Amino acid sequence: MDLKDLREKAAADFKANGFPTTKDEQWRFTDVSRVANTEFSTEWTAASVDFEPLSKIVLVFENGKLSRKKSSFDELPKGVCIGSILDLVDPRIGTLADSQSAFVSSNTACFSDGAFIEVPEGVQMDTPIHLVYLADAEGVALHLRNFISAGKGSAVTVIEEYIGQENATYWTNAVTEVFVADEGSVDHYKVQCESASSFHFQTLETHLGTNAIFSNHTVTLGSVLGRNDIRGKLAGEGGEAICNGLYLLKDKQHFDTHIFMDHAVPKCNSHELYKGILDDKAWAVFCGRILVQKDAQETDAIQSNANLLLSRGAKVNTLPQLEIYADDVKCTHGATIGELNETALYYLQTRGIDPIKGHAMLTFAFANEVLDEVKCKTAKTYIEGLVHDWLENASI
Repeated sequence: MDLKDLREKAAADFKANGFPTTKDEQWRFTDVSRVANTEFSTEWTAASVDFEPLSKIVLVFENGKLSRKKSSFDELPKGVCIGSILDLVDPRIGTLADSQSAFVSSNTACFSDGAFIEVPEGVQMDTPIHLVYLADAEGVALHLRNFISAGKGSAVTVIEEYIGQENATYWTNAVTEVFVADEGSVDHYKVQCESASSFHFQTLETHLGTNAIFSNHTVTLGSVLGRNDIRGKLAGEGGEAICNGLYLLKDKQHFDTHIFMDHAVPKCNSHELYKGILDDKAWAVFCGRILVQKDAQETDAIQSNANLLLSRGAKVNTLPQLEIYADDVKCTHGATIGELNETALYYLQTRGIDPIKGHAMLTFAFANEVLDEVKCKTAKTYIEGLVHDWLENASI
């Protein structure tokens, strides 16, 4: 199916099904009527939002369009292909994220631009690729489509960063498809610092071959309403998927995280660690589902979701799920919701640490378990700075 046919089918799907409502099981805790009832423009304007490049290889998108002037991707290893998804073609585009939801359908029908990354067989990239999405256009819908392909035995690190102008109201709707071939590796990071008045929805789909590794680390700070849908299929023996995340929510933010890992073949691993810190009247939703199919023996799957509430008005709904049809597996899941340990706070005070500093130390220690999993030093330093800045304004 060519791109034109793909767009037409997606538009028809969206017209037929529309946006989900809270009557849909997968959306019962997240009301998207504010998005559904708002008319968004697609008119393009340049963005005047600052950003910090985290690599020599940077693709910058201004309000949904690639800015060649602000980007830098001329010096690449031999065979590596990077650019706009509008200029580069791969028949696999749209085969993972195949209009299974209103947000995917609308993205496929309307995407204005996005990143295309293809790393050929055997190429091990030492330099990360930094994708920057800048947004400040009032009342605009930004449909962004990304495609990442790692060939056999290749390796690449990709950092997706979404930055919005403070108090700008717009809708980011992104889809990222990732293909990891046999023995390939993709280390993927997503940092979401959208405007506090914006809407942010993203679907991330990945397909893993034999002995392939995909790791995803997601940090969520911005947007008033949003959701991450992360879906992976382990289709080759020895594959491993690692999904870690940290969401820091305050005021009246509402953010939903849905993860689905499909163990389709034997001897695959998936590990998920998600933590949330919520302040004020923020509301988080976490739903993690692991499917172990009948023939997927010797599966090792771990899922954990822990949440720290800094105020009495914060709220979390967490739903860890295991669906197992094989008998030789090692699968665990767990979820917690709680407050800071008063005993630990008291202990720090007895050692001469004032309550404000002690509170900050314990809160950061809670988040640090996720940050410790970040392998890319550049990304780790940057993310730690964002977390420290957020915690400085948290409730004491």
